[in-house]
Order: sequence, then C-alpha cells, then structure tokens
Amino acid sequence: MFWYYSAVRRRLATRLFLTFTPLFFVVGAVRAREAPLKLGICDLANNPKSFDGKMIQVRGTLMVQFEDFSLVGGNCEKQQGIWLTFGGDVPGIVASTVNDFYRKRGMDIKVNGISYGIKKDENFRRLYALIAARHGGKPAFRVTATLTGEFFAGNERKLPNGQIDFAGYGHLGCCALFVITEVSEVESIPPANLKIRGIVVGPDGRPLKGFVVFDEILGGSPPERQQTITDEKGEFEFSNSGQMLRFENPSYRPIALPVEPGGAQIRLKLEDAKRSDWSIPSCREMKNAVSRIGFSALFAVSSTMESDLSNGDVSRTYFVFPHGSGPAEAELIISDNVDLTEEQSSSVDSVWSEQRWIKDKTGTTIGIDARGQSKHGGRWRAAIFSSREFAGYRRLGLRNASPISTLDAIIDSACIVER
Repeated sequence: MFWYYSAVRRRLATRLFLTFTPLFFVVGAVRAREAPLKLGICDLANNPKSFDGKMIQVRGTLMVQFEDFSLVGGNCEKQQGIWLTFGGDVPGIVASTVNDFYRKRGMDIKVNGISYGIKKDENFRRLYALIAARHGGKPAFRVTATLTGEFFAGNERKLPNGQIDFAGYGHLGCCALFVITEVSEVESIPPANLKIRGIVVGPDGRPLKGFVVFDEILGGSPPERQQTITDEKGEFEFSNSGQMLRFENPSYRPIALPVEPGGAQIRLKLEDAKRSDWSIPSCREMKNAVSRIGFSALFAVSSTMESDLSNGDVSRTYFVFPHGSGPAEAELIISDNVDLTEEQSSSVDSVWSEQRWIKDKTGTTIGIDARGQSKHGGRWRAAIFSSREFAGYRRLGLRNASPISTLDAIIDSACIVER
C-alpha cells in the first residue's frame, strides 16, 4: 500500500498544481533587472496590491514544513500568506499541491510568461542547506534571511471574518507569491556549522588526488548538487554541506554516504568497481524476453506475482503485486520516469546501504543499483537506469507480504533491450 501511494503521489500533486497555480512555467521572456524596493513584512501584509509585480527586498523567517513554504515575521495589522518559490531551476523542499519540489535542471521558472533566475552564491547555498536540514523529520534550524525577488499579490478575496486578503498561489491557492532571485544575510537558530571535511583513499590505502566528490542537499528533485576535487593529500571540504556525499567514479564502487555537517573528518576507502558491478545481458540472449514487462529494461515476473500497467500523464508504471491482491497493494514498482528522491530519502534514512554500477554486456555504465535497510527495520532497493527507468521496492514489514528474495529475483532478472 505504501509503495503504491509513494509512486503516484507526485503525479496527483502535479495535476493539483496545474489546477491551483496556472501561472507557473509558461513560455515567455526574461525579466529585466531593476533596483528592488526595500520593504518590511508588514508593508507586504498590509498593502499587497501596492507591490504587485514589483521587485522587492524583504527580511523574514522562512517557514519550511509539510504544505507550508512561506515568509513570516512581525506583528502586522493584517495577516497575509506569502508563499515562497525559488527562481532558476531550484526546487522547493516541501510537499504541497504546488508540486514545486521538482524542477527540470537548467530551466528557469516562469511566472506570467516571465523567466526568473537565481544567484547561486554562498548565501544561497547556506540558506538552502539550512532549510533542508532535518532532525527527526522536523526542521533543524529556524532560518531568517534577506530575500530579493518579485512579488505577486494574486487575487483579492473576502474572508469569513470580513477581512480582505490576496491569494491564488501556493498550497491550495492560499497565498500571494514571492519569487526568490537572490539571498543575503542568512542567520539560523541555533547557529549552524555546515562544514564537511574528508579524505579519500584508493583500494591500496593511498590518497587519491583529483577525485571528484559530490555534495547534495536533499529535499527537492533533482537535489541541489555542488562538487569539489581532492587535493594531493586526497582531502576535500564543503563549507555549506547537504545531507549526502556521493563518490561516483566508474573505476570504483559508487558510494552514497549520509553525513551530519559539522562533525569530524571523514575517511573513505574506495573499492575496485569490478568486485561489485552488475552486468546485465541483452534481451536477445533471453528465451522468454517477449513475455517480460518493462521499457528499456525488461523483467520476468514470478508465477506468484502479477502486474498492472498504468499510463500516466508523464510516465508509465507497472505495479507488481501478489496474486489475489491489486495495484493498491503493489510491492514492486517499475517506471519509465524515475523520481530520484526515492533512492535519496531511503539512503539517508538507513542504518546501512550499498551501491553498485549497472553495466551492459559491453561494460558501459548504464545505471546504479542501491539497496539498504531503513532505521525502522524495513528493506528497500532502487535500480535506477540512465534511460530514466526505475525498478524498486520499499518493504515496511507488512504481514503476508512476498519474501524480499521474490522481489529481488524480479529485479535481478533484468535484460536490456537493444535499440
């Protein structure tokens, strides 16, 4: 049941997003740069219509929680919701009907036909890392910053108490909208140390110079990623780190390492990739490939299981479930439009995880296969192909569920369709 809703929730959110925020992501021109008006939160709350369509600069606290990404601060005469969204290709990190936690990399957001970028400097990276940080599922910091961007008042509406506010943007059309294009003066309570330091050594224990290390801030899809390279001592450092480090050189086994910024230096010894690679045969070599399910990769479903194909607006998905049940009880998902947040969130929430490269018969890397065990005891697996196909499960210890070995056998049966 969980896996089914985890797979479809973003498609439902996308439809709701299109219903409640029709002004986002429309083709249009780029906004010309202009000097922002410096305002207080109460200026916007008390007179939102006066600043509609204006470039402004305002300081406030960011509320970042389920179905709420808004700007607050001050005891204003009027209450006015101000929904936040990042310019550029930066996704939000909260779930809501806006579905703003997914962005296509390299494409700026558009509102009313106008494109808005964002300045990705250290101030932005610090703010984004702070609002994404979680302890026990709750925000780790209370974050205040000065934000520059464009304000949209939305539509006037009368509330049950007789007061007037403006809405049309954000979760269920709750609020006015502020598109963030620049960040400065970032502060947090408690004060944060977001530095990560480490050293990378090869299988022989010697430091690896020039090795690329990726740092990811998780929450949105795709995650905000920064990178650096190791020095002659094999050392690396990030000043505004996210929750995940990735080591993805084809010569070595890939590693996704959850981290807690501000801790001691990390020492990581890599393993030769050849010891773990998963080499997948061509479907031409498989006798029963015609009866398999999938897209660029085909999988054999065991006799105890059956599948159902769902054709959505942006993807096709096979739900695989035991005989006698149905798609709502799906235990394994095969989709042709992968959402990488599934593997990211699983790795962070695990007591252990491991990764290996997926390669075709020529030795070309075509994806990554990850698996692990969550802190709550459940097992998970995510085979992610470069063709954006995904096959995986997340087991929460449900009664009468199929054995993990049955689900693994389906994934392990993969063959690659040669185009």
